[in-house]
Amino acid sequence: MQSSLIVGLVDGNGNLISSQPYNEFQYGRRSTDILIPVRGGGLIQILQDDIGNISYQNNRLVLKQIFVSNVNITAMTLLGKIAEAVLVRRCQEDEHLNRQLFQLSRRKNAWGVTARRFKAIGTGLKTTQRIFPKRYNPSDTQRDIIWVDDEGIPALMSGSSAMAGIEAGLQVKVSLYGIGYMVNDLTSNRYEVPMVYFPINNDFEQVIDRLVKDQRAYVLDTETGDYRGIRVGEDLVDIRAYDYDAFEEVKDYYPIVYGLINGDIDLVDLVDIAKGNGTLENTVLLTALSASNVETIVLE
Repeated sequence: MQSSLIVGLVDGNGNLISSQPYNEFQYGRRSTDILIPVRGGGLIQILQDDIGNISYQNNRLVLKQIFVSNVNITAMTLLGKIAEAVLVRRCQEDEHLNRQLFQLSRRKNAWGVTARRFKAIGTGLKTTQRIFPKRYNPSDTQRDIIWVDDEGIPALMSGSSAMAGIEAGLQVKVSLYGIGYMVNDLTSNRYEVPMVYFPINNDFEQVIDRLVKDQRAYVLDTETGDYRGIRVGEDLVDIRAYDYDAFEEVKDYYPIVYGLINGDIDLVDLVDIAKGNGTLENTVLLTALSASNVETIVLE
């Protein structure tokens, strides 16, 4: 019998309960049978605490989301918020990563003592709304993540005196089809801050190749105050170069999020994963009840 490499899920007794061929798991659609037991609890916490996307309607838990006609677009929109929450959490857990992304956001190296004064927060996250309400700005089209000190004062980008008032930050992008989404977005908009890309379909190199050929993507140069062409690794970066674990976590969430949006996965099934943690289960329900008066917005 020919041997094969698989990705498997085992129970507490070491018994294999679900598996998928390695190449299919790594390069295709990952099995939710494997992902939900491993990632379900973490996703619920993000949807509940960071994004506030769980509500209680008609006697059941449901996912609140801005829906569009295309399931993939809806999934990517939600996954972008999830990636924002994941990166913020990772920065708060990992001092080295926080310093690296802090430097990237400011376009300038920083001493460790300086980086430790600032913490990453998501401009569109509910946790920011609770702790730093003045910095909560879900409609900010430039910055998904910024850095603030204990007083909520934001870090500024490096540059000339004319640019001194520009807040440091990062734009977070998630896509399956970077050529169609990322390139168009980058060539039709002008950004002040660096962009961090989660290439779920491993297409970062293709995106760069198209940007180089088009030569129409611009970003603000804080040293001169003028717009210039995008520099790879400085203005547009692959998250895998900084935090591969964050990339893998977000990639794992994609099939679950897609299933939630198209109806293949019931939100209750995810909450059931948390039954071993009564506090979490009760908190999900209480939080959902408090948000049950929020209506879903449908975009055509």
